[in-house]
Amino acid sequence: MQRGFKTWAERKSTELRVALQLPVHGFLSATALARHLELTIIGPSQLPDIPPAVLNELLVVNPDCWSAITIPTDAGTVIVHNTRHAPTRQESDLMHEIAHVICEHKGATVHCSGKLPWAFRTFNEDQEDEAKWLGASLQIPRAGLVWAINRKMADPAIAEHFRASEALVRFRRNTTGVDFQQKRMASAF
Repeated sequence: MQRGFKTWAERKSTELRVALQLPVHGFLSATALARHLELTIIGPSQLPDIPPAVLNELLVVNPDCWSAITIPTDAGTVIVHNTRHAPTRQESDLMHEIAHVICEHKGATVHCSGKLPWAFRTFNEDQEDEAKWLGASLQIPRAGLVWAINRKMADPAIAEHFRASEALVRFRRNTTGVDFQQKRMASAF
């Protein structure tokens, strides 16, 4: 990631919450954010002209082999997400895809070899790292995490509040340094 990206991502998360009239510690729904950004979210069954065999492959045979994909269209940007995943996973997947849009990342090139769900695609590690960080910041902003920790909320309660997985809460706690900062502040008094 470029220097300053993490700080920018936290500011962007706050900026978008303000635009949606939410407090920094408020839950930001991916669907509300997508609506605000004029993105369309659909499940694979809503794809036009999708053959039943492909839909069956995506939702029944191999539902764990894909999460979400962003598709630019003439009518706007569409995010197709895996509706078989747990709600917390769907929220995370959607925030990740929304992060790609916010960052104006160039889409991956998909090479179709006849295999599902989308054969193989190019992978830009820097873009994926940025989307991972921004998506996590959108879902659980650092300021919101500090708010929760100051209220002595345990990880399960923080996860429930932000409609996130406990794994994401741990990731944010470990990578933002909030626990270290809180301990340092407590020892100063």
